[in-house]
Amino acid sequence: MTARSARRAAERSLPVLFTVLGLFGTPSLSAAEKSEVFAPGKLWPVHITLSAEEYAAIEPRGNRGFPGFGQPAPKAPDKPVDSKREVHRNNFGTDLPWGTASVAIGDQTFEKVGIRYKGNGTIMDAARTAKKSIKIDLDRAGGSGRFGGSKSINLHCEVTDPTKCREVLGYAIYRGAGVPAPRTALAEVWLTVPGKFDKELLGVYTLVEEVDKSFLKDRFGDDKGVLMKPEGLREFEDRGDDWSKYKAQYAPKREPTRGEAARVIAFAKLVHKGDDATFERDIGSYLDVDNYLRFLAATAFVANGDSLFFGHNYCLYLNPRTNKLHLVPWDLDRAFANFPVLGSNSQQMNLSLTHPYPGTHRLTDRLLAIPEVREQYQKLLKELSGSAFSKERLLKELVEAELAVKAPLERDQKAAAARKEAPGAVTMFVKPPGLKGFIEKRTASVAAQVAGTSKGHIPAGFGFGGPPKFGALLAPPMMEAMDKDGDDFVSRDELLASVKRLWDACEKGPDGKVDLKALTAGLGKSLPPAPEGAPPGGFNLGTFMATAIMDRADADKDKKLTSEEMLSAAKAAFDEFDKKKGGRLDEEAFSDLLTTVFPAPKFGPPPGPPKDKK
Repeated sequence: MTARSARRAAERSLPVLFTVLGLFGTPSLSAAEKSEVFAPGKLWPVHITLSAEEYAAIEPRGNRGFPGFGQPAPKAPDKPVDSKREVHRNNFGTDLPWGTASVAIGDQTFEKVGIRYKGNGTIMDAARTAKKSIKIDLDRAGGSGRFGGSKSINLHCEVTDPTKCREVLGYAIYRGAGVPAPRTALAEVWLTVPGKFDKELLGVYTLVEEVDKSFLKDRFGDDKGVLMKPEGLREFEDRGDDWSKYKAQYAPKREPTRGEAARVIAFAKLVHKGDDATFERDIGSYLDVDNYLRFLAATAFVANGDSLFFGHNYCLYLNPRTNKLHLVPWDLDRAFANFPVLGSNSQQMNLSLTHPYPGTHRLTDRLLAIPEVREQYQKLLKELSGSAFSKERLLKELVEAELAVKAPLERDQKAAAARKEAPGAVTMFVKPPGLKGFIEKRTASVAAQVAGTSKGHIPAGFGFGGPPKFGALLAPPMMEAMDKDGDDFVSRDELLASVKRLWDACEKGPDGKVDLKALTAGLGKSLPPAPEGAPPGGFNLGTFMATAIMDRADADKDKKLTSEEMLSAAKAAFDEFDKKKGGRLDEEAFSDLLTTVFPAPKFGPPPGPPKDKK
């Protein structure tokens, strides 16, 4: 099917889908309230039109590679961004220029709107596709429109989420837990660029409510406080009395007053330096503790590691009515065990509810050390396990979300195939669990933790409180390939059989041995394939693993391997991690084995705060 025929098929089927969803035609924005915009199952047709010049101008520039596996990303444009054009720079140093477009949503058209691509890792994941996450500002380029009361429209491409349901379900869980969280709808997006695209179907997006004045007024009853969207802020450290030393990381949406800045600084000082008695006495006057505990519970439940505990993807609001800080979640495409830094799939589905982060987190650790707060949190977890975290409720919501996205996702996939694009991205070839399986296993884990029979998995992870656990990324697909009897263990015989298969896949030299080049090629034939295509970046897994195997197994140091050397090294590694001497390794032990054999590659410094420049 050609891209044009896929688009025409999509257009013909829209009225049918609207009827199925109970929409009965194209929704009108002329009198739409925000609650109507984000009604459950709503699908908005969105048509974006840019000139060829503007389309070329908004192309991401700078760092576009990703530390994953696969081919390099397409080359960034040689022409630098026009110095007069406003640019957003993301955490990885990629410049995302603003452009001007017209956008039709439903039956209403907005002219002269600002548009740019959005995201950090998402930009890298989607580097080889036309479908990227998009931010639209209705009054940045001279327009004055509003969409459901907001000037901003967030269209998330969900390139890392095979289900396209993670954000819809995730935000619903936060809201169900009593956390002020964005609402969502679906959008089917078409793109027209004269001479390049003629109403080309990009696919299905999640339309996510902007956290702005309209949001604050609706959730808190007051929009006059300071809204912040921190980047690189995991710990609320004391940086002294000068607000300028806090500003970059806290990233306020407006300049705070002297009193507001002093309030945030005093909070950081209390968390970082206050003695236990002072902290226990005063923390409730600076932080809405109930909000924080609900945010913590929901974040832990959905295994959302790419959030506060990774230093970004959350908002802080200093509510002027209470003078307290509140947390708001953001960006949930990596939720539901889709963030391998926290561990393997099974480990993430058993994530600790009281310690869902690597290492320490001073605010959370200190809060839960207060007996009354710890008791409050345990009562909250018990309450939520019967409501927002209920298996029956979540499975029902999942069925509804999957039904809403089913038809547009099929059209999305056909359009991507017609453009000969990979259907998605995946980090380190790890496929996240299905949402039904996640819900079933996660709710069982929560029940055990609430009952006190399990503490759940406490991650080691990258960067915080312990060495990087690269094996957690490699273990799930390798275990799936090796576990021939399907008992969720890798036996000694299964591991040795896989080594023999690798040996057989390698081309031997005249001396009957295997050199590094042959080992790399053999690994390329033997490794499980990336389940949904690989992200760009050019990091070669075969070369990385072959080098580590050669270093470990080459007993005589002749830079070649024999079958006996490979098997001997495999036996020694297995026996080292078979602590129970049962002849088999569970996923955690197998992950530890792989971490030892394959130490994590160095991908550079952690993300820092983004910058906007002109």
